[in-house]
Amino acid sequence: MKLMTKWFLVVAGTALLAACGPSPDRINLNQEHDARSYAVGAASLREAQQLIEMIGEESPDLGREEKHELLHVGFVDVLNRKPRMEEQMISLELMVRGLQDAPAMADLPAIKEVTIDDDETSSQLYMLGAYMGLQVLMVDNLLQDYEKGISGRIASIGFLEALANESRMSAEEINTQWEIIRDILTTPAPGVDEVMSENHAAGLAYLEENAKREGVMITDSGLQYEVLQEGDPEGVSPKATDIVVVHYEGWLVSGEIFDSSVERNQTASFQLNRVIPGWTEGIQLMQVGAKYRFVIPHELAYADTQRGPMIAPYSVLIFEVELVDVVSTEAN
Repeated sequence: MKLMTKWFLVVAGTALLAACGPSPDRINLNQEHDARSYAVGAASLREAQQLIEMIGEESPDLGREEKHELLHVGFVDVLNRKPRMEEQMISLELMVRGLQDAPAMADLPAIKEVTIDDDETSSQLYMLGAYMGLQVLMVDNLLQDYEKGISGRIASIGFLEALANESRMSAEEINTQWEIIRDILTTPAPGVDEVMSENHAAGLAYLEENAKREGVMITDSGLQYEVLQEGDPEGVSPKATDIVVVHYEGWLVSGEIFDSSVERNQTASFQLNRVIPGWTEGIQLMQVGAKYRFVIPHELAYADTQRGPMIAPYSVLIFEVELVDVVSTEAN
């Protein structure tokens, strides 16, 4: 497989940078921001190393540099939120993680001008890189609440150099940065206490009032649901490991809609155990064709974390969900 890189862009870009300023690879690991950014990018590989090795064994004809390039392309595309493969799936992953409308990462790396072959191995490597990029976006989104967001460019360099076993940071140094990040994220963000308190009170009040409504049922976990439309009595109910196809709208207790597949006029598909606990539990109560209204306590949603610009900590979420289809992962 050949990656057809537009080398003239690279050459022109290099010449321009040489004429106008410092190298795009500039990093000062003695600075807190740069070290944190580099460590996040490098650490994103840890959980994926085994998969990368497995794909490498299955595709011996694909060169090491080509494999790394495909992984890096997927990683960079997702940091920019501009996937070139599996756009719907990645968009859904961004939505589920509250990243679709979140503030952009600072100092983004340039999107790579390459053509990717349409084969299974290329797709696997690209998507693996994309999922590692999603993890980095999540960390950046959380750190932005503390005005300590990371550099996408430096995270990208950390990712690529760790991939080539040429990391500028040792495992111990990376672990130290993660300890610092954990300390940051366990400290209340500026002004968040007041928002959390107000949101918590509003959510509890809504749950209390909604529980009094006729037709509302409450599970042992505290999930509230209402049957708006019955499904086929002999229809399929999903298991947590199944992929479901749904139409849905989601809004806050204020009435503001934060997401809607109905407005996009496109159903969404995802594995049921990869979403918030309230969805995982609630949709298993449905049969294909049913439409339910769920009121999800914050403990079964995003708990005490911010998700995107609209979902604040302690948010109670309301969804109307229609179960369109169920795809068994056992059969696929």
